[in-house]
Amino acid sequence: MKRYIRLLGVLLILFSSCSDFLEEKSQDLIIPKSVKDYREFLFGEAYIRDETQIHTYLDIMTDDVKENIKGSFLGGDTRASGYGYYTWQADPEQTVSGAISEDKAWETYYHSILICNITLDNIGDISGSKAEKEDLKAEAYALRAYCYFMLVNLYGQPYNQATAETDLGVPVNDVVGMEDRKFVRESVAEIYRQIESDLKEAITCFKASNLTKTCFRWNLPATYLLASRVSLYKKEYDKAIEYATYVIAAQPQLYDLSAMSDDDYFLNEKNPEILFTYGYYLVSYYAWLAKCNFPISDDLQALYGDNDWRLTHFFYKRRAVYTAQKSETSGTTGIYGYAFRTAEAYLNRAEAYAGKGDKDKALQDLKTIREKRLKVYEEVQAVTKEDVIRRVREERRRELSFEFHRWFDLRRWDRPRIEHTFTPDIKQPDVVEKYVLEKDDPAYTLPLPRSVVEYDPTLVDNPRPQRENQNVTGEN
Repeated sequence: MKRYIRLLGVLLILFSSCSDFLEEKSQDLIIPKSVKDYREFLFGEAYIRDETQIHTYLDIMTDDVKENIKGSFLGGDTRASGYGYYTWQADPEQTVSGAISEDKAWETYYHSILICNITLDNIGDISGSKAEKEDLKAEAYALRAYCYFMLVNLYGQPYNQATAETDLGVPVNDVVGMEDRKFVRESVAEIYRQIESDLKEAITCFKASNLTKTCFRWNLPATYLLASRVSLYKKEYDKAIEYATYVIAAQPQLYDLSAMSDDDYFLNEKNPEILFTYGYYLVSYYAWLAKCNFPISDDLQALYGDNDWRLTHFFYKRRAVYTAQKSETSGTTGIYGYAFRTAEAYLNRAEAYAGKGDKDKALQDLKTIREKRLKVYEEVQAVTKEDVIRRVREERRRELSFEFHRWFDLRRWDRPRIEHTFTPDIKQPDVVEKYVLEKDDPAYTLPLPRSVVEYDPTLVDNPRPQRENQNVTGEN
């Protein structure tokens, strides 16, 4: 694989300027000739790899974190580069010192989309068996759907059926070569149609190929899980239930945390619920060795309680604070990054059942999860439909914390008011600033990255208010 990546690195001029987020610019594109070549090309250029850090700011914008200025004496202040996101600034890429911490998500996902486009456009001209070609197509469609899903939920308005046709989403890139044209932001509804079309194609192709896959490549259960997530975001509950049920039928087992060793990380090769794993779980904001960092918030810690294995198996405790650590955070080879997991399928289905008012089925799915997570099993107490919805949301928050779900969930549920405190100078711990994300605040949608708007000022940006310190003082 390295041979092809090196070759393509020389011959493909990809993304050498801001315009390249959407277009390929080489006149001398050299295309691999076989399914094997393209599998390596797709994996090397389009997959989110184990050295890639992307939108690590997502969770520090939520109510799952707080600041800590009394950490290790060994490390530095990891809060600095995340300041703009943690305090919901109009320009979140600007750090506390005024430097720029570039948001690479747009570039990364559109790069992947371009590679998927190239793969799909050339698949009819390459050598390989029919099953292998169907599998390659399925991976490209699934990966492209995921990229658009992340882009529209980062930079588009939350899905709302009443306004989706006019709410701004993100551009659709269907190019496979050099084109001199501007891109426009499509509606949220149009992007979701693109996602659903790609997912349907991926499912059809995976079924046609019927090849055995590992959790390191896109596969049928992971694609069904993404389809269930998409349907849930649209409040299409019957579809969400149908797709989640496919996942559970294929891979129902959950990781029994009572049997998990203290030396293990939750996301590891022993975890039977991992459907697909990608990326690298190194997030400097949570580093327990840092002098200042963003550990979990008091209310999230309280939500677990002492009877929940997740508090000790999902987090690392130091000096009375817990920091997220679901996976290895060093350069160790063979580690697992972020993951699509069966637990989400149970939670998606539970939320869909709750939305339909099917209390018993929703609570049964919660029971399945909690039996593998609690030291002593406790029944969920819920009487009304609203009670069940609240309990499902709480369980989702516990289970999927620090896996890029909470920010999107807050956006699609009720966009609540959140407060964060920030201490500018740790030598003056009594001088504490307070920042507030108001209910339904426009800052629940990120602005387009600076580099994108600078290259193409005609792209409509997302308005965000200036965020001022509310001048609170007191001990941190």
